[in-house]
Amino acid sequence: MAIIPRTGISKTGNKAEDLFRSLTSSLKPAEAVLGDAVKNGIYAEVKKVSGDTLNQVRAVKYITLVAYDAENDAWYVVPACDVVALIAPKERGQHTENPFESATLSLRNLGPFKVSSADLSTAWAAAVVKSDGKPLLKQKMKDVLADCKKLSSDHKTAVRALV
Repeated sequence: MAIIPRTGISKTGNKAEDLFRSLTSSLKPAEAVLGDAVKNGIYAEVKKVSGDTLNQVRAVKYITLVAYDAENDAWYVVPACDVVALIAPKERGQHTENPFESATLSLRNLGPFKVSSADLSTAWAAAVVKSDGKPLLKQKMKDVLADCKKLSSDHKTAVRALV
């Protein structure tokens, strides 16, 4: 059993990321913004469950979400399209108006995505195939991200001119 001890909120996911990469023979991406693991050019975002919550889930990235519940030594592999579907009903995000930028997810909603550690690589590959099968949704998330970046840039320019 690979139990990860609880620590402060900062860097708590690092051990989960390392464990996932070791179990899937994946690598740490060159740029953190791309995700937490990469294999054959495919990325995954790895989150450690805190209580029964996943924090700062970013649907706009449209990559597979992997969650590790260290207390129960349980893994969840959530296709990007299902991440978007879980976040879409939310009115607000986590510390942001737009839930697709950053949101919390409850472990209670991830039951259908639970997999064994031995099946992580297979589940990851299947998640990518499922999400790639929704090209319009994938493009919409790219558009949402581009819109968020433009809005942020416009607001920074306008506010900086006033201060």
